Amino acid sequence: MNKKKNVIFLVVLLIIIFCVLGVFLVHKFQEEEKKKKELEMVSKIQASFSEGVKTIKKKKIYQKKQDEYLEVGFVEKGVFLPLEKTKVHTSHDIYFKIKDLDYCIDYQDLEKISHEEDNSFSHLIPTKKLITVKTELFKDGKKVISLPGSFTFDVFLIEDGNYYVSFLGEFYSVKEHFKLEEKETEPLLQKLSVFQFSEDIQEEKVEEVLSLWKEKGYTFLTKQEFIYWTEGKGDFREKSIFLIGTDAQREKWNEKLQTYGFALESNLEPFYFHEGDQQLTKGASTHYQYLISNSTTKDRIEEMLSGIPKPTPTPVPRTSSDGIAVLNYHFFYDAATEGCNESICISTENFRKQLDYLKNNGYKTLTMQEFYDWKVGDITLPAKSVLITIDDGAMGTDTHLPAILEEYQMHASLFLITGWWDISKYQKTSYLEIYSHGDELHHNNYCAGSNCGFKPLLLSKEEIVADLNLSLSKGVGKLAFCYPFYKTSQTLEAALREVGIPLAFAGGNRKATRGVSNYYIPRYVVYKGTSLNQFINMIS
Repeated sequence: MNKKKNVIFLVVLLIIIFCVLGVFLVHKFQEEEKKKKELEMVSKIQASFSEGVKTIKKKKIYQKKQDEYLEVGFVEKGVFLPLEKTKVHTSHDIYFKIKDLDYCIDYQDLEKISHEEDNSFSHLIPTKKLITVKTELFKDGKKVISLPGSFTFDVFLIEDGNYYVSFLGEFYSVKEHFKLEEKETEPLLQKLSVFQFSEDIQEEKVEEVLSLWKEKGYTFLTKQEFIYWTEGKGDFREKSIFLIGTDAQREKWNEKLQTYGFALESNLEPFYFHEGDQQLTKGASTHYQYLISNSTTKDRIEEMLSGIPKPTPTPVPRTSSDGIAVLNYHFFYDAATEGCNESICISTENFRKQLDYLKNNGYKTLTMQEFYDWKVGDITLPAKSVLITIDDGAMGTDTHLPAILEEYQMHASLFLITGWWDISKYQKTSYLEIYSHGDELHHNNYCAGSNCGFKPLLLSKEEIVADLNLSLSKGVGKLAFCYPFYKTSQTLEAALREVGIPLAFAGGNRKATRGVSNYYIPRYVVYKGTSLNQFINMIS
């Protein structure tokens, strides 16, 4: 009996031991799993941190008050946020502090990025400061950041009711809930010197000029900044310049310009610049440029920077060797029966007024052969000579234009896109000559592999030669070519030389002289808004 009791006791004891051991092991397993999950969570939170992040969805913004994180605002998807360095110790450390702000964001839905500061308005000088009542920041018209409390911002640009400010390395606009105050600033840009290098300028001269500008403490304006300044939407430091030129000059001098901290703008539409001896005044409708050549002295460049006019030379009779205005048209329309919303349209009424001025003031309209013979020095021409050119072959070029030229008995040259229009549509008068604008080169959103842009700049020389030969085979003259979109390059020039085309026209808004390259002949673009006085300035 006692033996049986002992056995039962041992069995019960073993059961109790196994139960206790089982509970202990389960508890230990659970603790290990808890620690593992904790470590995984800490690792996940740590992996979400970066000194720069972009939100991948709309996110709440929090503010810590005592030991609680309270929701106080939001940021939309795609907003960059710099974060303060942080240590994640436990799975409860789910909030990252936004750098220089008393606000936090949780670790979820953040993309790590290396952020480059937005320099869109880097040259603008803020003349006002903006103090928000509550802070709502916009991008592309959409509210992307909302924060409580007041912030003080410098205002860099005012445009269409938007006040552009810098916040966390990005530019945003503020539309409401603020007050403005004036801000003390350095002297601001009131008059601007615009410069262009001559076509034949040598590298040593370019380096001398750039070195002088840098030594004098000048910075450059981009085209967009030039627009802001002319329209009074932004202010710039007094020592600013605007450098313009052709695509070929931009390609040739880009590396050297960057070395000295400058840039050249070549796509200038809808602006055109007259060569003159004066600076631009903010808001002026007529724009002037200083031309710098190999013979321009350092003293004269300093005078140009200050707007000091050069001494008036003794007048001498003007001859064609001083230069010939090459005019550039595109579309023609009858305003009584047709409409045209493009800036490069011209009404038949305004075109006739311009031809009337040429006729009444004794101007000779040149054939392309006459222009070429003058350009290479084989003939002299009257001082009052102009070359009329038309690009493309679109609206009104096959209807209005031939009849008007026949009526006025004035010559013009059409650069036809032969892949788009049949040459026979334009052969209605002997006063209109037809040359090549390429066969299928006139595309500004062409892709070659991963590169997209202006087609003539993406093709090889062999491909361009093939296109030019196809265009010539359709009956256009071989004497001249016009660069699509005014985009020039050394590859294009080499192709033209190989095909045997001796003249090529671009933009540039200044007169053609015998000294400029035969392959970069500048033209004045005539726009819908070009007044008769502006037209007269171009040709005189």
